[in-house]
Amino acid sequence: MNKPLLFLCCLAVAGSCRNTGSHPIPTVTMDTVTSDKSAVMSATIALDTSMMALKTFQTLSLEDAISQVWKFDDADKTHWNKIFWDTVTDTRQYPELALFRDHSALLNPRCGLKIGTWNLDKENGEMSLLWKDGSADLFIVRQRALRQMELAWHRGGDLALVRLKSDAIVHKHVEEDPYYPSNVKWMVRPAAKETREQLRHRIKACVHWYALFFMDNHNRQETEISFSGLPSCFEWYNGGIGMQSRSGLDKKWQACFYSEDQAYTAYDIIAGELGKHELKWPQHPTSWVKQTGEVLQQLTNKF
Repeated sequence: MNKPLLFLCCLAVAGSCRNTGSHPIPTVTMDTVTSDKSAVMSATIALDTSMMALKTFQTLSLEDAISQVWKFDDADKTHWNKIFWDTVTDTRQYPELALFRDHSALLNPRCGLKIGTWNLDKENGEMSLLWKDGSADLFIVRQRALRQMELAWHRGGDLALVRLKSDAIVHKHVEEDPYYPSNVKWMVRPAAKETREQLRHRIKACVHWYALFFMDNHNRQETEISFSGLPSCFEWYNGGIGMQSRSGLDKKWQACFYSEDQAYTAYDIIAGELGKHELKWPQHPTSWVKQTGEVLQQLTNKF
């Protein structure tokens, strides 16, 4: 049995339930910009110096306004289950779309990761996304505001109407965003067996990703953190962190490696570093979320 290492405080994991009453999204035009009182409030919050509230800018281009991490919030009744529900595992999905100022893009890190680029045709409101696996998606922007966007999503000959939401807060340096494509490459299964050095590099990227993830949540002043759908070998405790049991090791995390054997090798390497108890915990932490990010960054440096 894996013993948890002495760590942080209570972990709040967002719960989920199946949507049974979603509604059609009304048609609006590309020029429609709704009033967003929440965005005004977010601009008054004292943010970490690494973050920017988009509402504080006097002028903001359309592309800069769209360059955020967006969470899918709703869809028309016909497509809700296809987008938000995994019928194989009978579990809720949490799709997301991350768009960055350098036109790199990421779709669904929690449920079918795709990495690629995006481009916006401002005249007709068409946003095209090209993915590295050769596939593509087309969104028609029907309504936009700093914290909400409504899109018509062309999906393989089908058309879904979706609503996305954001907090209108972005990183000053995009490489510090956990969803920036270079930070999630460790989630992509390699095409060939990796050497031990390559495995350690993938492990380092995994631990660093979680360090960024916790710091991102702290800097956004999130009150709840959801790990749903994220590949992980960790077990989060109330006051500690450990490794998942071998028999219950997350299949999604295993899928990030070339084989099950390589996943277990990576598991053993991480467990070995955690077991050394060489990490230094802040004596008077102001936030358990920040503390977690800082300690995970220490662990990153061990690889």
